[in-house]
Parts: sequence; structure tokens; C-alpha cells
Amino acid sequence: MPVTKPAPARLTEHGLEPIPGLPETLPAGEVLLWQGAPAWTEIAQRVFLIRWVMIYFLALASWDLLNTALRGGPMVNAIGSAAILLLGGSVGVGILALLAKLAARTSVYSITSRRLVLRVGVSLPITINIPFAAIAGADLRHRKDGHGDIVMELLPGHRISWIALWPHCAGWSFGRPKPMLRGVADAAAVARILGEAVASAGGAAISRGQNTAQAEMPGGATAMA
Repeated sequence: MPVTKPAPARLTEHGLEPIPGLPETLPAGEVLLWQGAPAWTEIAQRVFLIRWVMIYFLALASWDLLNTALRGGPMVNAIGSAAILLLGGSVGVGILALLAKLAARTSVYSITSRRLVLRVGVSLPITINIPFAAIAGADLRHRKDGHGDIVMELLPGHRISWIALWPHCAGWSFGRPKPMLRGVADAAAVARILGEAVASAGGAAISRGQNTAQAEMPGGATAMA
């Protein structure tokens, strides 16, 4: 449902925001439909691959212990070496988790009746406006826990810097970066809101993604449920 009573303007690291996440008051006739942010755990797991980093250091420590045992070497030294590896891995994982939390905390996704707005960036915050008319299509990648990604493909002639978007863009899309709403909670509901807004504006449809079901939207467009 439309957000009819936006929060009062407040001063943030992004400046004075009349509506948190938006750089200015919405024009007459434009309505804020939804706001949200990525879950830091989603960024940690799918951008920084934090689980694989943990597994890597655990494997190194285990191999060090096993190799020493097979060679009949002193286990005290092996345990000390493994402990150092695990300590280094813990520090690395902690740094990645902190970066993920910062990226999530400084990001706000907004869907209005006319556009998609991404306020992103940790050290260099920027606001990216994507009018529905620039969207060629979108895809919902839905996961079992309810979180998911909504990946947008832009029409030719519309391009956003990959560096400006990261990590809010699909991987390996350097030539034609695809902006995305990454790791949002209740992604199916968000996709439905976006699909209805885009359909009302006469834009493209949200296509079928992983673990999704298709629902008919106004104007013949589709959204995912």
C-alpha cells in the first residue's frame, strides 16, 4: 500500500533527507510505495562469500593437523600453526562481516509510482534514479527463507557505472551492468509491488525466476508471487 505519511526530514551522512533514502521531496502525483534495505547476511554470503572464506581457513587448519599427524611430527607445533590460521581466518571473516553490515546500513531501496531509487555507497554515497521507462525487464531470484534479489535489465542507451552500483548489481555484468535489489526480505511481495507499479506505468514485466510463481498483473504484465 502507498506510504501516505513519510518520516520527517532528518540529517544523515547523506545530507538532509526529506524522506529517508530520497534526496528530495517527491513531485506532485508521485507516491512512495515501498522502502527497504538489503540484509547484511545476504551481502556477506553472496557478495563476500563469507562461508567459503570460513571453509577455506578451516580446511587449511585441518590439513595442517592431518599432514603433521601423517608425518609423525610434533602435534604441539601443528596445533599452534592451526590456531594461528584460524585466528587469521576469524579476523578476515570479521572484516568481511563489518563491510557487509556497513553496505547494508548505508543502503536504502525505494519504489515509487514512477521510478526505482537506490541510495547506496559507504564512503561515497550516491542516489541512483531508474525510471520505469528505462527498464527492459526484471527477474526475481527467490530463496526459501523469503529473501531474494530483483535484477533489472536496462534498455539500450541507459547505462549505470558498475563501480557506482556494486554490490547492488548482478555479478559478471560489467559490459551492461544490471542494477538489483539485493537480499531484500519478503522478496516476492516486493516484486509484486514493483510489478504493479511498472505495469501501471506501462513498462516491462518481472519475469519468472528461481522458486517463483507467476501472477497476472494489470495491463497484461506479470509479477512474481
